Amino acid sequence: MHRDNNFNFIRAVAAFAVLVSHAFPIAWGSRTVQPFEAELHMHGGLGTLAVIVFFTVSGYFITQSAVRSKSTFDFWTARFLRIYPGLFISLLLTVLLGVGLSTLDFAQYFSTRGTFSYVPSGLSLLWVQYELPGVFDGNPFPQLVNGSLWTLFYEVLCYVMVSVLAVLGILQSKTARAAFFATYLVLYVVAKLMLMSGLFPGWVSKGAINFLTHLLDLSPAFVIGMLFYAYRDRLPLNFAICATLLACTALSANTPFYREMILFSVAFCTFYIGFRSLKVLYPFNNLGDYSYGIYIYAFPIEQLVAYFFNGISPLGIIAIATPLTIGISAASWHTIEAPALALRSRIAPLMSMKRAKVST
Repeated sequence: MHRDNNFNFIRAVAAFAVLVSHAFPIAWGSRTVQPFEAELHMHGGLGTLAVIVFFTVSGYFITQSAVRSKSTFDFWTARFLRIYPGLFISLLLTVLLGVGLSTLDFAQYFSTRGTFSYVPSGLSLLWVQYELPGVFDGNPFPQLVNGSLWTLFYEVLCYVMVSVLAVLGILQSKTARAAFFATYLVLYVVAKLMLMSGLFPGWVSKGAINFLTHLLDLSPAFVIGMLFYAYRDRLPLNFAICATLLACTALSANTPFYREMILFSVAFCTFYIGFRSLKVLYPFNNLGDYSYGIYIYAFPIEQLVAYFFNGISPLGIIAIATPLTIGISAASWHTIEAPALALRSRIAPLMSMKRAKVST
């Protein structure tokens, strides 16, 4: 498989799909059906499908990174620099933007605990705060400032899984990694059957069940990406298999494992397109990876559009928010994200020098 690929383009399209999907509840309220929910038989419709694409692609390339990284420190340095600088600026700008949008005055806004807890809670990934005092209270989708951030915690959990597997040598061993995939499959089926039947002890909290639900929604796509990387030399990426999987998925609608068929169909189609020799898309890679910026900025920008244009339609939000989001995401990539990633090459040698001094 060649180094030139179309995954920057695929990630950008997926991020834009999330923007499009969120425009509907932001314009018409939280109970609004998002695009393709009925056709896909899936809550969240287009947005959920896009997140599946993100996790599948991430599973492939994060596994590649874990196997090729010089050390665990190097791996986690790369992950930290990819997630946190852009996220921090996004959270900080949102808080500052809230000054002019809040129903509270300046003094009240900055004397409220929720204003100061927004950034650190967002950076925690686990305890994300979705509201700012008095911000977007009158919007059709009230108060929610950035509803996209919840998936980042599960993404990082998958990174932890990959890192542990790499440290233990499981990813590097054919037998061990095959055992891992088999074990994951068994655990996944058991957990899904428990969720479907509601067979949980009374002491299991609703929070724990919600966590398990989200984990089963997102981690399989990531693990499929891992599987595709592990067996990349044997992966038969061709149009016939993609078409067959899509047909089987359509036929499996309303069956218990319809979602799993979607996962494999999306994965095969994503990597088929991703590794196709579509040279017309290669220049897109030179622009940079704007997908993360689009993902973390789109929701508050769409809420901002809904705030200023009362009664605006979803298409109106999409039309106004898209160029704004792309512009801010491009600026984020070139001024924050890319320079932060460039620090990786400087940090690794410094750590090596420190270790050498300690050992001597």
